[in-house]
Amino acid sequence: MFKNTTLRTIAIAATLLAAGAPASASAAIVQQEASTQTATGSSKVTMTVPDVIILDYFTSVNLGLAGQTESHDHGTYAQANIGGGDQSFDGTGALTSGTLADATAAALKGSDVTLTMKNMWAVRGFSTSGKATVSVNGPATLTKSGTSSSIGVSKLQVMLDGADASSASNSISANLKGLQKANATMGDVLMSLNFTNTSVSGDYTGSITITAVTM
Repeated sequence: MFKNTTLRTIAIAATLLAAGAPASASAAIVQQEASTQTATGSSKVTMTVPDVIILDYFTSVNLGLAGQTESHDHGTYAQANIGGGDQSFDGTGALTSGTLADATAAALKGSDVTLTMKNMWAVRGFSTSGKATVSVNGPATLTKSGTSSSIGVSKLQVMLDGADASSASNSISANLKGLQKANATMGDVLMSLNFTNTSVSGDYTGSITITAVTM
C-alpha cells in the first residue's frame, strides 16, 4: 500500500492512463475527495408586541368633613309689661328663619363643594409618543346604609395634574411617555358634593371607576 500521497496520486493517474482514461479524470477524482457540501436557508422572525398600558389608582378613598360648631349672637331678647300668670310671647329680637345666621361652612349652606383630589391616578405605556384616553364614572349620590339621607354628586371629572381646572372633563387625553415610572403622567379627580339632602351623620359611600385606554 502507498503511504506517500504524491506517489499514490501518480499511481492512480498512471493506471487511468494505462486504461485509456484522460488525465483530467484523475484530477476530477482528487478534487471530489476534498470538496464539501453547503445548504443555506433564512427564517423571518416576528415578535408581536401588544398595546400595554399601566394604570395606578386607589382601592379606597377616605374623605372627612371637618367638625363644625358655630355660635351666633343675636344681641338682646326682651319683653316688657309682662302681667301675672303664665304667658307666651315673642320677645323683641325673637328668632325667625329670616334672622338666623347663615352657616359658615359652604357644605352646611347647601352649596356645592368641589374637591380636587390631586395625584389620584397615573398612566404609562410602551409608546413614548402615544396617547391614552382616561375617563371617570361614578354614582349620582353617596348613600348611608339604612337611611334615606344622601350626599349628591353634582360633578365627577378627571384632569391632568397641574392643568387648569377648566380642562377637567369626564374623559381626557393623556400622553404616554414609556413604561418607566419616572415618566408616568399623573392626574387629578374633581368631585363636587352637595349636602342639601344630608340629614344624618356617618359614613356615606359610592364607587367611582377610572378607565385608561390606549389611543
